[in-house]
Amino acid sequence: MFVLLVSILSWLGTPLEPLRLLRSAVRDHQVVFLGDIHPLAEPKLLVAHLIASQQEDRAIDLLALEVASEQQEWIDQYLASQPEDISVLLDHPRTLREHWGVSAEYLSIYRSVYRWNREHPGQPIRILAADLRGWPIAPLTPHMATGGFANRDVWMAAAFRKTLQEHPAWRVLIFMGGYHGLKQVGGQVAMGRVHDRFDHWFAGYLAEDGTVVYTILTDARQAGAHPATRMFDRLSPDEAGRNFGVVLDSTTDQVREPLYDVEQEGFRLEFWPSKFALRSAVDAMVILNRTTPISPLQAPRTRGDRGH
Repeated sequence: MFVLLVSILSWLGTPLEPLRLLRSAVRDHQVVFLGDIHPLAEPKLLVAHLIASQQEDRAIDLLALEVASEQQEWIDQYLASQPEDISVLLDHPRTLREHWGVSAEYLSIYRSVYRWNREHPGQPIRILAADLRGWPIAPLTPHMATGGFANRDVWMAAAFRKTLQEHPAWRVLIFMGGYHGLKQVGGQVAMGRVHDRFDHWFAGYLAEDGTVVYTILTDARQAGAHPATRMFDRLSPDEAGRNFGVVLDSTTDQVREPLYDVEQEGFRLEFWPSKFALRSAVDAMVILNRTTPISPLQAPRTRGDRGH
């Protein structure tokens, strides 16, 4: 096992600092997907740091977030505010992924874009609310829950593709939960005896129609549970105690069943096929050995709730 691990790491080369990996990806690829881990601060801070430190000739034009599309007007209103008015976002906490917890780190993404735009008025970054309208939904039946889950990514990809077609030269960074960045793999979702299959995730549907997406999957061990991938188990021990990025290559194909299925509270997610080379689904990984929970912010009630 030790010899195998050394072999993998020697082929992969020196692990990279995560920000350096992300910068290289954005420099070399037009559409980059970075996976979020919703309860953790580090992926959000990585996006904020990239925007704050990017160079004009390598800057992104569009940041696509996993935010319901009806929140676009509030995002645009915030970016147009002078002086900066973060209350627009706090008053509409769905812009900040309220169901995962409104956090200072997610807010920092918006604020980094705001600062960039004020300092580079001729080269602004647009933020796109790229999730389905009204998501997350409150399903009334298991059939609604599994059907909504199974169809969500194909619908998201169809809407997102229109933006790419309207702006074919834009450099794009997509920041969503990591599974949405998987290519060449689908799955099955089940609640009790009700289940639905789907062919691809978001990036897979884009790739199917010819959009080249460079995916960076972020992985970590949370609250003593296993990580999302078995690749984490292979790569993290040699770099224990620090966070790093790595580009996948043929040496990682030895991990034949790379993704752990998800099962919790009556919900089960299985990946199909279960056995495949992870580099066919993602291009690189950020391994988080040191993590910090997101810092909750107290979002005020929406304007419609005030006084009631």
